Amino acid sequence: MISKDTLGHRSPLFPECFNYLLKSQQDDGAWGATASQVDGILNSLAGLLALTTRQRSNPIDFLESSSLDWRIERSYSAIQGLLQDWDVNQSVHVGFEILVPSLLRQLKSFDIHFDFPGHSTLMHLHDQKLRKFDSTLVYSTESTTLLHSLEAFVGLVDFDKVGHHCTEASGIFGSPAATAAYLINAAPWDDRAEIYLRMVVTANGKTGAVPSAYPTCLFEISWTLSTLLAPGLLPRQLSEAEKERLGQLLEKPLVQQAGVVGFAPGVLEDADDTARALMALQCLGKSTNPDRMIERFQTDSYFRTYSLEGSPSFSANCNVLITLLGYNEIDGYQHHIEKAITFLLKAEESGPISDKWNLSPQYCRMLFVQTLLSILDKYNSNCLASLPATIVYEQVPGSICRLLGQTLSAQKSNGSWTESLEITAYSILTIAHCLSFPWTAALKSQLNDCILRGRQYLHTKYNTTNQLDYLWVEKVSYRSTLLYSTYCSAALNIDIREYNWSSAIIDCFSLRSGVSKQMGYLFSNLPLFQKSKPASVDLVLIEAGQVSKRLRKSRNILFTRDDIPMTADKYVEFIPMIWVACNHKSGHILSANIVWEMVLLSLLNFQVDEYMESVVAGIAESEISMLVTLLERECGVASGPSVTAVDTMTHGKNLTGPKKKQKRSWDEVNNVRSDMPEHSAVARAFKALSQFTQHVTQHWSILQSPTSVQREIAKEIYKFLVAHIIHNQDNVLLAKSKSTETKDGLEYVKMERSYLEWVRSTASDDTSCPFSFLFFTSLISGRGRNCFEGTRANYLSKSLCRHLATMCRQYNDYGSAKRDAEECNLNSLDFPEFQSFTNYAEGFSETNNSSLANGSDLANDSDASSTRLTDINRDLEATQQKTELSSSESKVKGCMRTSAKDNLMAIADFERSCMQLAMENLVQISPPTTFHKLQVFIDVTDMFGQIYVQKDIASRIKNASK
Repeated sequence: MISKDTLGHRSPLFPECFNYLLKSQQDDGAWGATASQVDGILNSLAGLLALTTRQRSNPIDFLESSSLDWRIERSYSAIQGLLQDWDVNQSVHVGFEILVPSLLRQLKSFDIHFDFPGHSTLMHLHDQKLRKFDSTLVYSTESTTLLHSLEAFVGLVDFDKVGHHCTEASGIFGSPAATAAYLINAAPWDDRAEIYLRMVVTANGKTGAVPSAYPTCLFEISWTLSTLLAPGLLPRQLSEAEKERLGQLLEKPLVQQAGVVGFAPGVLEDADDTARALMALQCLGKSTNPDRMIERFQTDSYFRTYSLEGSPSFSANCNVLITLLGYNEIDGYQHHIEKAITFLLKAEESGPISDKWNLSPQYCRMLFVQTLLSILDKYNSNCLASLPATIVYEQVPGSICRLLGQTLSAQKSNGSWTESLEITAYSILTIAHCLSFPWTAALKSQLNDCILRGRQYLHTKYNTTNQLDYLWVEKVSYRSTLLYSTYCSAALNIDIREYNWSSAIIDCFSLRSGVSKQMGYLFSNLPLFQKSKPASVDLVLIEAGQVSKRLRKSRNILFTRDDIPMTADKYVEFIPMIWVACNHKSGHILSANIVWEMVLLSLLNFQVDEYMESVVAGIAESEISMLVTLLERECGVASGPSVTAVDTMTHGKNLTGPKKKQKRSWDEVNNVRSDMPEHSAVARAFKALSQFTQHVTQHWSILQSPTSVQREIAKEIYKFLVAHIIHNQDNVLLAKSKSTETKDGLEYVKMERSYLEWVRSTASDDTSCPFSFLFFTSLISGRGRNCFEGTRANYLSKSLCRHLATMCRQYNDYGSAKRDAEECNLNSLDFPEFQSFTNYAEGFSETNNSSLANGSDLANDSDASSTRLTDINRDLEATQQKTELSSSESKVKGCMRTSAKDNLMAIADFERSCMQLAMENLVQISPPTTFHKLQVFIDVTDMFGQIYVQKDIASRIKNASK
């Protein structure tokens, strides 16, 4: 678009650039969608603006005009399509929020308009970015990042006032686009800008292609040296002369710019390039000082890349931290180290980690693992003594497990990661750093195998492909041949460093004997994981062990577990394993924070179940109505079940069930607390249960949800607690009135409500699944949103949840049938639908063909063998027969029980199919990410059910009658 008067004739200054523009236009009319949506949008808008400007501003012949008309028309259609699909919130590129609006504004002056769904979001980001913009920022002598995107301010600033920022070496802030905009819009011609632009075009072989930033020499040199000179990499020692020459490349600009540098000499300094330059000089054995970097870029909670940065960079903070940890004397930097590692751990735990300077999450994983290795090494060497123990022994090992798990799960069968040589190199380096930690021998062997397969891919493809990925982020995505070669070389040559770790650190990466082996065996045999195994069972168990340590500390946050008259809470070990395993299976779609919140809620749900079964069950029947009324008020339920005792079932011919009592008025409810003795059983129970309801309803994820969701979850918690009370009373009546009627020796119990009514209401409500589902969806929804908004999505999600809860109850009853019979707990199998001769004739079989046995995921059809569950059933029945059956008549009963369990599992299969149908419809109207997160919740529910089939993990009431 630049033209220049020469001897009275105005002509394009760089015709080769215009020719390149024509040649690179794609068949659909767009330009350069290399790695992200915004690449194609920015390149295509700029291309369209160049074509339109050429057509309307220069005298051209008829043929060229016709060609341009055709190209402009195609370009417009392509851009309209790109904008329609653009997810503005996912864009991270430098200045896109001001560059795109600027191009749209300039095209509008040519009467070219675009309308797209993300326009309002884009303009909101634009207004936020420019809210504090003052043109004096670019007119002053101080450099600012705004200069790098100066082309965005065409029509908004006076370009005659920015010339003092232009140099022959770097133009305007090393930006060809900003420099070109300055040369077009400034009144006086600036030879320095022309010289710079000619240098850029020549540097790219005069093809007409122009990068978004040039030169970037300090960036590429510092990254290359700090990577290849790291310990364990360089195959030979550098001579002192070589070190001196390399050191001068970085020392000189550091001196000239007072201890900090940018991506090129004289360009505005940033923390990222400064840190890598200092890191490279450390590797060369040069003396450096990070004080100026700390002073210039520190904030209260992290290090910023540039002074006016809008959001922090994960990778920049990693680089700063690695640099600080590289000094022998770090006592003076401990505060800054703790600040940076706290920021990084918080970002990783909030997940997923991403960065503004590289599109691959694996780049951040590689840097962070290297950072965490340095942290533990320093702590292990008696440095960083002030670092909190929770960071060292809990957060750091937990992050390492997740980062490694994410890396392992992404490796393809051909040894690569995403078929990308550079990302494969990042991944190999990540695993190589992880191999320095004290893992189990089996896991280390697996990691070495992953590295071997990755290196084989690099060796095979490195010299046979010209594919370079556009991974690095500037205004648009770009690639660097030097860095590509650097990381591939590092991945092929890195050696594994050995460390003499302390016993405390070794414990963080070890499997707990006994418990872990038992869970590992159980875990590896579950049907859920027969088709889709995690990358490493050991890694799952080690990460779960870290979560278990944290969970054990939380056992008494609401309930004093040791005061509940129940046997040992072995589920404390199983809950983390289940959630961590299912998240591994999903490719770590859930952040560590969400996993933790659900792990904690699962613990509390178990404890509420125990509390209701052991403590609340002992409250006198005459006082239960008071507790229910208090819970009704606590949950803000205007009207709910009037529960004092249950009138839904009768046992025997003459029982009609207790009568309902009149509900209290709201005035009476308000006086309940004052009427109630402070230390009464009801008062103690209400205090404990209200703490639980408040933990859920006052959780940050619920408070930021729509009001309708807040009301709904309060209602579901009320139903959950009341369902427990009803179930308790069912159990009492069952124990009192259970009678045996002889019908050829078969035992059965009469009910007023059908099994379908019971299992879809009381029985599924007290599983905790319905309100836990709402809690989970609040965690994965944005502020003020419901991820299942809309009539269809809302209905389908509720339908899915109800079928899931019902199935959960049926699996639970299947696995706990023996315990429930011993403790006289109402079980699905107690209903007359499971106790008839018809069931015996129609349902009994030697094998069980349920989808649970088939090992199907909840979202997939079942087609695998049922052998495993058949063996489990046979073992369970054999155990029951040994202890319960002693006569031929008892054997008939045993066959009847087996038949009933077969029918129960068949009904659970039906609930599964209904749930699958809801999922199939829901996935069509929900974002893929939401569906994948929901799959983890469903898998967790399924896994609990499968574990119950193999092993009853619930606690029992102490001294329960047998």
